[in-house]
Order: sequence, then C-alpha cells, then structure tokens
Amino acid sequence: MGSRELVCIIDPIHPAGAESIVSSHDVIGAEAWRSDPRLAETSVIVIRTSPLGDDIFGAMPRLKAIVKHGAGVDNIDIPAATRRGVMVANTPGGNNSTAVAEGAVTMMLALLRRVREMDALVRENRWEERWAIRLGDLTQAKVGLIGFGRIARCVARICGAGFGAEIAAFDPMVPGEDIRAAGVEPMTLADVLKRDVISIHTPLTEGTRNLIDTVELGLMQPHAILVNCSRGGIVNEAALAEALRSGQIAGAGIDVFDAEPPAVGHPLFGLSNCLLSPHVAGVTEAGMKDMALNVAAVIDAISRGETPATLLNPEALQ
Repeated sequence: MGSRELVCIIDPIHPAGAESIVSSHDVIGAEAWRSDPRLAETSVIVIRTSPLGDDIFGAMPRLKAIVKHGAGVDNIDIPAATRRGVMVANTPGGNNSTAVAEGAVTMMLALLRRVREMDALVRENRWEERWAIRLGDLTQAKVGLIGFGRIARCVARICGAGFGAEIAAFDPMVPGEDIRAAGVEPMTLADVLKRDVISIHTPLTEGTRNLIDTVELGLMQPHAILVNCSRGGIVNEAALAEALRSGQIAGAGIDVFDAEPPAVGHPLFGLSNCLLSPHVAGVTEAGMKDMALNVAAVIDAISRGETPATLLNPEALQ
C-alpha cells in the first residue's frame, strides 16, 4: 500500500478514473477546486487542457506530481514544475491514440466526400446539383503524415490497410529505417506537403509553432486537403484561411486552435471548405475511460514511491 494522496482534479475526467482515484486517495473535485480549503495541501494535480503554471502549483508546497490526462503537455509550465521538484507525467497511447487517429481519418473522409455539402443538397432541395459534383477518394490516395508517433502510426495503418493509400511521413525525430519498417516512406516536409492528403500529428513546441505557414501551404496542390487533430498553433490559421479562400488548397479539417475556444469572427468560420470541430478527436467513450484509468494508475504508482513510466522531467528528481 502507498500513501494516501490529496489529488486536485482541475479538469473533469471519466467517472471510471475518478472513482478509481477516490477509492484510494482524497480528492478535490473539479467543480470548485479553487475555493477548496485543502488546496495548499495538494500532493498530485490532474489536468487536461486548462493552463497550468507556477501561479497555481506554486502555492502547493506539498505537491509531488502533475499528471496530464492525455499526451500533449503544452498547457503545463514544465520548467517551473522542475524547478520546484515536481514530477510531470502524461498518459499517451491506449484507446486515446486510436480515437484521435479515427478522428483524423473521419475528417479526411468528410472533406473528400464533402459530407456537409451533400447534406445541404438534400435539405435545401438542390438534388439535381449532385451531377456537377465529383467527390474525392481516400482509396489509393497519397497520404502525407507530419509527425510519426503513436497516433500517426494508427492513421498510417487505417489509411494503408483499410484504403490502400500510399503513406509517407516526415518526422526528423524518427530514423528513416523505423518509418520504413512500418511500411511508410520517409520524406522531407516539402515532399510530404505535395501529397493529396496531409495530416498533422506532432506536439506543439517552439520548433513546430507555425510549422505550416504561407510558404508551406504554397507547396500543397490545389486538390489537396489538410487535417490537424494534434495541437493548435502548428498551423498559422490566418495563412490557412487565405489558402482556403484563394483556392491554393481544396479543404481543411481543424479540430484544434491556437486559442481555444476561437474568437467570434475567426477567419476560418466563414469558409465552406473548412470543417471545424471543438478539440474532440480523442473524446470517445473508450478513449476517455482509458486515459482516466491510466491517470489513476500513475497516481497509484506515485503513492507507492515509484517513478512514473511516463515521467517527462526526470531532472525534477535530482
């Protein structure tokens, strides 16, 4: 048995995970955590998408760890946590990876098959217009992946095995032989951007911010579509809006935004060739349950004095 932690759950998680945490630890719930009188005694924080910096966890002198529900940690001030000796661990993989991959492929198919426009033809009694429209195919398309981690590999399997698509990937952090071993062709970013369907699967870092900007969008083909189910900020949204408006590219599917929620009057809102969703590619029942249970397992490991397998800042322990 480990110690009983005081866990502050800042963002709501799946009930299965919450129940698992409550069964072994004391919990400050997401509903009113800021006003809870026990807040300063918190030893573990659970966070999803809310910003988390030193202004919050700096007032928690007993804090041991921050556990991220999910993979991306751009909302957490990791250097500040490290300076305070606070571990930061995430919960990648599992059903969340497949959920996000399915979300990305859903975006691809919805854009290629022009699902929203076809629905409108029926509802608006524009039936005869169907003959003037040619829908796109994912089958045997040339798909380019930016990033080749867990989620991108799931996308590659779905598109390759399921649709016979020809897959290529750009990821400077993954050796070319590892990409080839997965049945995918390694390419430069410029070459990936010349393909029919481009899907982004990389974390947001200083190196990837605005990775896809005016120049990169200019390398894409007029019939191509771009999908981003990774992180906002990787695609310059103003440049994307202009590329869509001008016909530089055919369409885009965007699940993530630089600022969430995006401001009223965002430049992508008025574009019919842009499909939008509110950062929910991974929000399936199985995905949310799996991540929440993984969060509970990480907390249990911490309570036993173990180092989490997904620890992101080992220097915090030095």
